[in-house]
Parts: sequence; C-alpha cells; structure tokens
Amino acid sequence: MKRVLILGAGFGGLETATGLGAALGDGYEITLVDKRDAFYVGFAKIDVMFGHRSEEAVSSRYTELALERVRFVKAEITAIDPDARRVETSAGAFDYDYLVVALGADLNPGATPGFPESGGHEFYSMAGAVRLGPVMESFSEGTFVLAILGAPYKCPPAPYEVAYQIHDRFVARGVRDRITMKMVIPGPRPVPNPAVATALEQLLQERNIELVTKASVSSVDAANKKLVLADRSIDYDLLVGVPVHGPPAVVRASKLVDKGYIEPSTINLETKYPGVYAVGDVTKLPVGDAAVPKAGAFAEDAARTVVSDILVKEGLRDALVKFEARGTCYFELGSGAVGKVNANYYGGDKPVMTLDGPSDEYIAQKKDFESSRRGRWFKTQ
Repeated sequence: MKRVLILGAGFGGLETATGLGAALGDGYEITLVDKRDAFYVGFAKIDVMFGHRSEEAVSSRYTELALERVRFVKAEITAIDPDARRVETSAGAFDYDYLVVALGADLNPGATPGFPESGGHEFYSMAGAVRLGPVMESFSEGTFVLAILGAPYKCPPAPYEVAYQIHDRFVARGVRDRITMKMVIPGPRPVPNPAVATALEQLLQERNIELVTKASVSSVDAANKKLVLADRSIDYDLLVGVPVHGPPAVVRASKLVDKGYIEPSTINLETKYPGVYAVGDVTKLPVGDAAVPKAGAFAEDAARTVVSDILVKEGLRDALVKFEARGTCYFELGSGAVGKVNANYYGGDKPVMTLDGPSDEYIAQKKDFESSRRGRWFKTQ
C-alpha cells in the first residue's frame, strides 16, 4: 500500500486529491489533512462583508467532501520531517510515500507594529470580513485608507476591486462626498503588467480614489491615526489593511525551506526532497524579478501538474502535464460589473496578462467558477 499525504484542503489540495483519487486504485491510500471545518472561494468573503450572502451560504463543509478514495482528517499539522518522510499532527503521525504541501499563506497582522491596535481591520480572513462589514456601514465622514502592508499577498487584484466596491457603497449611502479615499501600495504600480496596471489605475481615478505608490508602511501610529512610512506619514480616520502574509510556522520550521516560502521546481513542483511537492500560496515560483501570483487558479494548475508527475512516477501515465502558471481571476469593478484577468506566466516566451470586460458573460462565469468547484469537490453546495 503506497501512501499519499496532502496537507491543506484549499484549491491546490482539493484539486490534487480529486485527480489522484480518480486515477489511483486500491493499492494507494490518500489522506487529506486540514485544520479547518469548511472551504470557500476567496471572493466569497467580499460578498459576506457587503451583506450579499451569509458565511454559511458560501461555505462547503469538509464533512461533505465528495472525493473518491480520499480520507479527510481534521487536524493541526505540528511538524513536517521530509528526512523521516513523516508528518506530525494533532491526530497523530502520518508516514508517506508522496507528500503534497498545500498549506497556503497565513496572515500576520502583528508584523506591522500598531496595526492590530488600530482595529486591525481586514477582509482577507472570513472573520475579518464579517467584522469589517458593520464598520464600513457606520463610517460616514473623514479619510478612508486601504493600505497593502506587505508583498506578496493573495489575489493581487482583490484590494482594488474592494476599493471600487467600497466607493460604490459610500455613493449608495449618500456619504461619498464627505469621504476622502486613498489606496496605499508598496510598489510603483498595482501589478507588473503595464496594460493591466494602467486599467486598474484608471478605474481608481474615475472614482476619485488617490493612489499612493512606493509607500512601504513601517508601522501604524494608532493613537494619532497615522500610517508611518520611511519618509512621511499618512493620516486616516478609518484604516483597512491587507496584512503581511507569510508561510505557516510549521513550514518555516521544516527543512523544506531555507527561508520564507517553499521554492519547488517550476517544471513539476517537486521540492529538493524526491516525492515531496508544494503547490499554491505556500510556494515562491520566480518569473524574472517577480513571482507567480498567489491565487486559487494557479494552485489548481500546479495541482494538475503534480497529479500527472506522481502518475508518471507510478507508471500510470506517459507524460507530465506542463505547469504553465495559467489562471483566471474574475474581477468586480463595482455596480455589479465584472471583468476578467487572464494570466499565463510559464506558457510562452514571456508572461502574458490581460484585463478584459466588463461583460454580462463574465458575471455568469464568475458564478460558475465558484459553483463548479463546490460541485466538483463537495456533495452539497
């Protein structure tokens, strides 16, 4: 009996488990481990924040998994030992022949001194989105700042689409003319691709949202309501931050990393340890001076490559499915309009990224993006 152990039941882990469960027979044991109770797509948190849907409505519980030949274990992962080929968890130890690490990236609000004391408002966790909703509804006057507190972070377009929707909400409430909106980012432009960056910047300008670039936030002076930069400060009345992200502590403590994120092969996502793979937000995959963005669609693409590589190693497939870092992110422009960001980082001579739309077709596609995955991975949606 060969053992496949998958750590993390997000996009990458679920897609890996699905592919292997469908392809491997009785001679294999597939175990999927996650500490959480439920899965939801990232943009569902925004719907919850704005009151469009409830947390329960957007969540699929792991007790309802519909994966063939896959055992789910709810447990905290406490140690990963690739030399011993063993993983320690709160539910006991698991040995493996193949290991897939898909543990994502964790939020670290405390990495920015003073940010938790400012209220720590964020929408990158479900709990944060739930708390932020009523805070946004009660804000009616002053300076609103949405600050990206560090890079890389998950779903690069998300802060911009949230800014557009917050603008629309202030307009609908009749308070927009009393609110100054600013977006603070650490880089020179929203994304590396010039055409897409220009489109995002234009959308901010149309909504009178000031874009403050090259603004590396060192701390927050919560008592005086100031973002502290190296050479200046920015006043705010309400601060919403995209917290600093980092690999989970159990990954940092393992031998899978020298420092920071896991850096597997860009060909087959295998780490320096044979039979040990890493997919999704827990990885750093270089693209020139940049890296593949952290988003569910890219984790899925990586998972398909990992599945194919394991099947090749087991003599069940002839060829590897090339990892192209290909993905689509649906993008809310406000007022119900939806665009689409298409990206392909390893599929050609150079990365390709486009921002298309908005269109009614993309509204339907965005709904299908969520429902198709929940339908693929879970018995109920």
